[in-house]
Amino acid sequence: MNSYAMEQIARQRTADVQAQAARNQPAAQIPPASHRNSVRNLTGWALIQIGLALVTSAPRHQHTAAMSPELP
Repeated sequence: MNSYAMEQIARQRTADVQAQAARNQPAAQIPPASHRNSVRNLTGWALIQIGLALVTSAPRHQHTAAMSPELP
């Protein structure tokens, strides 16, 4: 058998073994990429909402001392 045919058989066998290993691993160990991105996205929006709530609920500081006529 020539070296090209042996290399092709080795590549096919490697691909078969990798596919079999992927099928045998439980899916619960590694969350899908879409789940990780959605968690990151939701966390980001939650932080934005918290920040906006803090900014809008903060008391307005009025600088009455600087505008007071009794100060020299």
